[in-house]
Amino acid sequence: MVPYYKTIGMRLKELGNGKAKFELDVRKELTQSISVHGGVFASIIDSACACATMSNDPKTFASTINLQVAFLKPVTKGTLTCQAEVVKNGRNISFCEAKVWNEKNELVATGSSQIMKVEIKRKFF
Repeated sequence: MVPYYKTIGMRLKELGNGKAKFELDVRKELTQSISVHGGVFASIIDSACACATMSNDPKTFASTINLQVAFLKPVTKGTLTCQAEVVKNGRNISFCEAKVWNEKNELVATGSSQIMKVEIKRKFF
């Protein structure tokens, strides 16, 4: 597992067939003023899209080349859930979309990414 996931508290809940689901509990360290920092949303979207991509091609490493995030509603507490899905799995580039919901099942952010797939030739960690 990626050490960064543990650092911010992301939990991979589901993975396979070009899909990934993460959860993250909101805590004070992840906020700016009173709401969750935008970088947290970007992180969970990016991570879910990367894992979804790698679930299609397990012998590749996912390297994000573009990430777009739309912040729809501030979040101050609870648990975030992010679901990502690969919408086009090309030979070298994967296109992925993700949605983030709060614990009331309200859509609070969306994102899309383009991810370059790099063949793994050695063990990194």
